[in-house]
Amino acid sequence: MKPSAATPASLKHTGLLLLIGCLLLACVAAPAARAQGSYNRWTAQPPAAIEPLQKKQRAAKLQPTVVPDTTEQPRVAQSKLLKRGLGSRMRQGQSLPEDSISMVFFSQNSRYPSAAVQARAEAKVVIRLQVAPNGRVSRTSVVTLTPAPNPYRDGPVPAPALQALADEAQRVFRMLRFEPGPQTSEEDLSANFSIQ
Repeated sequence: MKPSAATPASLKHTGLLLLIGCLLLACVAAPAARAQGSYNRWTAQPPAAIEPLQKKQRAAKLQPTVVPDTTEQPRVAQSKLLKRGLGSRMRQGQSLPEDSISMVFFSQNSRYPSAAVQARAEAKVVIRLQVAPNGRVSRTSVVTLTPAPNPYRDGPVPAPALQALADEAQRVFRMLRFEPGPQTSEEDLSANFSIQ
């Protein structure tokens, strides 16, 4: 069979179909090509910083610190010598009227550390005192340091702020004077720091 010769009308019709097909292809494929082109563009940027996970706040475990005795004079003198056994009496809720001297002494001689004020840190500090036979506090160490919840502070209390509170409690408790006794004794006293 001999191929048939194309007529000018059929060529015109084929060309028109080809043109319509190209236009349709351009209309359908153009948005996809643009999307693919923008997806393939790559610019080098530094990686995003990785933020560490926030851990639940726990009571700070500080190593027992022994603060050397620096004989500092209190701003307000202690009115009477304290009786030994103060810590155990206060824990048992059997405090004597004169035991309030220690609380008054602490409130009059303590200063809220600036690091703790800036961090809005509040805490309960328990300090162990070693009382020499002459009634002077010879050593202090931190037993517990528990941060108190504060609705005005975001996140955990910074360790330096807690340490500043512990140091201040030790500083004031070292100035306490007890009645002389036959031997060295230990007292566990607590101090509550709160921002008013």
